[in-house]
Amino acid sequence: MDIFQIIFFLMKTIEQKVLQFIDLNKLIETGDKVLISFSGGPDSVFALNFINKFKKKYSIEICVVHFNHQLRGKEADEEESFARHFCERLGIQFYSRKLDVKIFAKKNKLSIEEAARKLRYQELENISKQQDCSKIITAHNLNDNAETVLMNLFSGSGLSGLSGIPIKRDKIIRPFLCLSKTEILEYLQKEKIPFMIDSSNKSNDFKRNYIRNKILPLIRSEINPSVDEAVFRTSRNVAQSLAVNRKIEQRTAEKFVSFKGNLLIIKLALKDLYCGKIPGGLLKDLLKKYFGHEFSFDDYIKINSLLLKQKGKKVQLSAGLYAVRESDSVRIEADNIPKVNAVEVGVGTKIKIDSRTFGIESVSKEKIKFDKGKNIEFIDGSGLKEKFLLRRWQAGDKFKPLGLDGFKKVSDFLTDLKVPTSERKLQLVLLNRNRIVWIVGLRLDDRFKINSKTKKTYKLWVK
Repeated sequence: MDIFQIIFFLMKTIEQKVLQFIDLNKLIETGDKVLISFSGGPDSVFALNFINKFKKKYSIEICVVHFNHQLRGKEADEEESFARHFCERLGIQFYSRKLDVKIFAKKNKLSIEEAARKLRYQELENISKQQDCSKIITAHNLNDNAETVLMNLFSGSGLSGLSGIPIKRDKIIRPFLCLSKTEILEYLQKEKIPFMIDSSNKSNDFKRNYIRNKILPLIRSEINPSVDEAVFRTSRNVAQSLAVNRKIEQRTAEKFVSFKGNLLIIKLALKDLYCGKIPGGLLKDLLKKYFGHEFSFDDYIKINSLLLKQKGKKVQLSAGLYAVRESDSVRIEADNIPKVNAVEVGVGTKIKIDSRTFGIESVSKEKIKFDKGKNIEFIDGSGLKEKFLLRRWQAGDKFKPLGLDGFKKVSDFLTDLKVPTSERKLQLVLLNRNRIVWIVGLRLDDRFKINSKTKKTYKLWVK
């Protein structure tokens, strides 16, 4: 076999490896429109060249975005120019975005690396929506994954950090995680495809660069030359285990976790399933889902510390959240309860407040079916306006609870029901003609109950 045959064989092997990886993980589907993040460096040049070469195989459209982080002056401008001309030669739709990384980092107290990453992904998502792209491709490789796992390990990350870079997450796919940096560079060299080199990659001022330039080369030379592949296998095993754990935790959450009005409630009985702790993975997913919160290990320690404390104890979490120990639960909420102005609700309309939807309907008395639930009630509409008022309860509010004689303060009523303090402040009341008709989801006012003389009826509901 001569040198040209060897080169041809190597090229086919690399391409075949990527094609198999794409098919195995179902990353690209026929008819996709893909947005490629293109820096002009070797990885993204390989990615664009490969996807463009096989676009007919998958019947896909391609567009490209280049990010100028405005950190390296003339060099960054040259990279943007290179990326633009590269795409022009291939006839590929090109977009460029300038990112104010330094300002964003300072404002959000982030490292330059983290700020740049967050801004890139925000813009990738925005552009993909604008251009109706079904997939976003980033050019991460095996080495990137190893660096990420080590960075997370040294930072004391949980299992999710050790699962490495996801092969796919929502729209984002990474078809080149199966290749090493060496394979990519050899391919580009043999194909004589030009690329740019980011000089900042040589600096060890950044944590990732130190791992890339110092630690991993030492491991390859002294311990395992195939460390990148080994870390990738381990990270995939961790990712698979996490996927199973998440399914179990999601089913658990359905029974032990609820969210209403910006308040997350976790029943303490859940800890009995997890060796006396509320699992960090579940907490991370819940806080991300309901508060958009980036969970930290310190938050995990603080929340679980409440399990051994008395009712009423409170701990401050990061990002403006706090957790409170109740008699049978831990409740998590933001420092500032969202203000709800009094809003009008007409008969035949509905309105959304907090995370709940409230509505009023006119119904025939003959079709009324009472049940034991508190989220649906029926009232006598005689003498009422068709415009109701919905607001949070206020100090001094009184009503006449259904089935009881005389009036009672709403505050006392909530106390008698043992509604937790943290949940009490969210309670809504429905009024008509300045009279409380319903403590929403809890109790009707006795003055508006249906009787034998009732001719007009309304259905009140919340969900």
